[in-house]
Amino acid sequence: MPEPAPESAPRYRASGRVLLLDGRGRLLLLDTLTPEEEQARLWVAPGGGLHPGESFEQAALRELWEETGVELRAPVSLVWTRRVVFPFGGGPIDSDERFFLARLAEPEVDVAPRALQPLERELLRGHRWWGAAELAAARGEAFAPSRLVELLPPLLAGELPQAPIDVGM
Repeated sequence: MPEPAPESAPRYRASGRVLLLDGRGRLLLLDTLTPEEEQARLWVAPGGGLHPGESFEQAALRELWEETGVELRAPVSLVWTRRVVFPFGGGPIDSDERFFLARLAEPEVDVAPRALQPLERELLRGHRWWGAAELAAARGEAFAPSRLVELLPPLLAGELPQAPIDVGM
């Protein structure tokens, strides 16, 4: 009987994400498919991996523009961290994420991707501005981080953590 193939070690990936609130206090999330065989739907904050020499914040802002066309000029605040291992594209990823909060004054903001990578074009299905009540009432939807509904209200109320909060999965 052949021995099972050893599991590959997770590939480390540092990434920055933006929790973008519009002038109505709604959160922008991207509607994505997971790359696994079942391609489950997952709502995520815009963001992605760091390029060489980039900081988490620089990557978050670049990825926000690439994925949404929104270019931020206002300051952002580091509010959350998350470290999670998950399957992605044929092997496990050790995802080390930083979440930055940014607020827009405008109640309506056009969102249009500007520079998607091939995998992003394949997996990104759209976007939605979510109000807190809509998030809380969402049934059958998966969010990343999984505790998003619980963690968002203090940020909406303007209560920023003194130090970034580890939000887990």
